[in-house]
Amino acid sequence: MEKLSPRGDADRHASKKLAAVLRTDIEEGRYGPGTRLPSYRQLAERHGVVVNTAQAAVRLLQAEGRVTIRPGSGTVVRAEPDALPEDLRSDLEEVRGRLRQTQEVLSATEKAVTALLGRLPAEASVEARQELGNAG
Repeated sequence: MEKLSPRGDADRHASKKLAAVLRTDIEEGRYGPGTRLPSYRQLAERHGVVVNTAQAAVRLLQAEGRVTIRPGSGTVVRAEPDALPEDLRSDLEEVRGRLRQTQEVLSATEKAVTALLGRLPAEASVEARQELGNAG
């Protein structure tokens, strides 16, 4: 199984990455319909993440309709995700595309601010650094 690093960018996106790994496992039949997923603790240990990250990943799969969480008895893989009407699926894909673009712009902006902060002279006041850091 793939280990996920809980540091840096991986920390912010670890639940999405783990959900992607589990999604692939489901799609490839490692966890078939009606099969229970490992517990949150087991998932966390296998993938090198914290239990809360494993829980968040499973909740993402639940939101997609891929699994059903049964308190006290575990998480079970569903036969098929609920089908979405084509117009809704299309609208969701469009929104996802815009979100990806926004994330790319935000990432580039954060890098630009970091570069500008690095160019400030050492004697620049704390206020100037804070102002530049809060410019967004």
